[in-house]
Amino acid sequence: MSLAIELERNDNLTVSQWEGFLQQARRAGAADDTLVAEVMATGSDEIIHSYRVEVPEAHSAQPEKVTLPVWLVHDLLSVVRRVATSDGDVRGLPPDAQTTLQNALDHLLQPVLGENADSKLTLDPQE
Repeated sequence: MSLAIELERNDNLTVSQWEGFLQQARRAGAADDTLVAEVMATGSDEIIHSYRVEVPEAHSAQPEKVTLPVWLVHDLLSVVRRVATSDGDVRGLPPDAQTTLQNALDHLLQPVLGENADSKLTLDPQE
């Protein structure tokens, strides 16, 4: 049994669509040497309907790698260190945790989502 990831062919396929297709295939466990098959339209040996990558279901998918800025890793480790050495008293932690979260939102997500995302990204202390 295998897992199939398929991209339907059309005349206007974009690089972004191909990238998404390949990312899904890699998450499912496809490697650099995994073949991409052309799926022909029903009843035709000449018309390509879609592209398919098949990955054995037993194949373990590679975890997705994420790059984080050093300052964020430092801040996160600082917060975790305070929790680990607090003997359960973390009353002084919320301001540090809120600052770390807000910095991550401001510097990592807002540039990607755009300037109009302020209302979605602002940390609400009441949550």
